[in-house]
Amino acid sequence: MRCDVAVIGAGAAGIAAAVAAGEAGANVVLVERHGFTGGLATAALVGTICGLFYRHPTTARYAVQGFAREFADAVQTASQSQVATFGEGLHFLPYRPSAFHHVAVRRLQQAGVRIVLQGYVSGVCLSQKRVGELRIQTPAQILSLYPAAVVDCSGGAQISLLAGLDRIRQAHYQAGALVFQVSGLPEIAPDALSLALIRGLKRGIQSGCLDPYCDRLSIIPGSNAQGQTLLKLGMPVPFDGSIGCLSQYELEARERSSNIVDYLSRNEPSLVNLRITAMAAEVGIRTNERSQGLALLDENHVLACRKPDTGVAIGAWPIEYWGEDRKPTLRYFPIDDAYWITAKMLVSCHLDNLFFAGRGLSATEAAIASARVIGTCLSTGYAAGGLAAEFSATGGWQTAVNNIRHRQIMAKNL
Repeated sequence: MRCDVAVIGAGAAGIAAAVAAGEAGANVVLVERHGFTGGLATAALVGTICGLFYRHPTTARYAVQGFAREFADAVQTASQSQVATFGEGLHFLPYRPSAFHHVAVRRLQQAGVRIVLQGYVSGVCLSQKRVGELRIQTPAQILSLYPAAVVDCSGGAQISLLAGLDRIRQAHYQAGALVFQVSGLPEIAPDALSLALIRGLKRGIQSGCLDPYCDRLSIIPGSNAQGQTLLKLGMPVPFDGSIGCLSQYELEARERSSNIVDYLSRNEPSLVNLRITAMAAEVGIRTNERSQGLALLDENHVLACRKPDTGVAIGAWPIEYWGEDRKPTLRYFPIDDAYWITAKMLVSCHLDNLFFAGRGLSATEAAIASARVIGTCLSTGYAAGGLAAEFSATGGWQTAVNNIRHRQIMAKNL
C-alpha cells in the first residue's frame, strides 16, 4: 500500500500531524497500536492538557494557535470543562478521555486520514537515505506500507530504532505514573479531600499497612466531580527504557493503587465508600529515547524563551522534571512568555524523509520535560505533518515553514 505520509502513533502529536498532512492534500495513513486514538492522553488517563496557555497569575491566555487551539476548544466543549489554575500562574484544561478520542476521530475523518488501529511497525526498510517500506503488524495480517514521508509520533523513536539509527539516549528518563479513577468520595472541597487522603496515607504508612511509596499519590487537578476523581500514583524510580522496568512499573503501580484504596476504605471513616472504577490501560511514561534532528532543543533555549525565525511550534510549559522525589522539579521562564521550536528539531539528520514530533522530537531530557506536554505535542505534531506533506509533494520541506509559521506562530493571539 502506497501513501504520501505515514504517521506512526495516534497520540496528540500523531493526530495533529495526520490532520496537517491531510489538510495539505496528502494521502495519509495513521498507524496506532491501540484500538483507539489519543495515545497517553486516553490510554494513560492523563486528564489535563498542559502547555496551551501563557503563565500568568490570573488570566489564562492562549499561547498556542492554529490546530492546537482549535482541537483544545473542541475537547473542552465535548468535556464540558473549564480552564483550571495551578500554582505559580499555570493554567491547564481538564478533559474527558472519551471526548479527546471522539474529537480526534472526527478531525481525522474530516481530513481524509486512513486510520489503522491495533497495528504497530515491526520492520523498516531503507533505500538511499530514506524510509522505503514500513512493515505493519496487525492482529490479522502484516501490511507493507510504502510512504513518501514518515512522521514518527510513537513517543520512543520507534522508526529510528528499527532503522538502526543513532538516537538521543541516556541511562535514566523521567519517572512514570499510573492514573486511576475512584468513586465514593465525600462531598467536600478539593483541598479538604486532598488533606484527608494525605492524612490517611500517612497513617497507613506509619502503621506499616502501606509501603512508603504510597505517599506519591495525588489528585489530578480539575478532575473531582460528583463523588469521583482521578488519582495519580507516581513511580519511585526513574524509567530506564527497558521492558523489565516497564513491566515492573505496571505490576507495582496496580498493586500499590489497589492496596491504597483498600486500606483507606477500611480505615478512614470519611472514605468508607472509596472504590476504584477505572484504571489507565498503561502506566504513563513521560520520556523515552528520541530521534536525532538537524537541531537540538535544549534547556537554555527553553528558559531563555528563544524565538528563532524558523520557529514552527510554540512551547509554553515550564521544565517539569519528575525524578526520584515525591514532587517534580519545576523551572520557570518569565510570565506571559514562551519559546519557539524550530523546523530542524522535527527533521531527521539521518534520513531525508523522516520527521518526528511530540515526546520524540530532537531535544535534551531537560528540554523535553517542557515540550512533552499535550498542548506542545499538538503544536509540534501539526508542524511535522505540514513539513512531511510538503516533502511528499516536492522532495523538500523548507518551503512549508512560512505557511506553518503563519498558522501556528503569527496568528492573532486573542
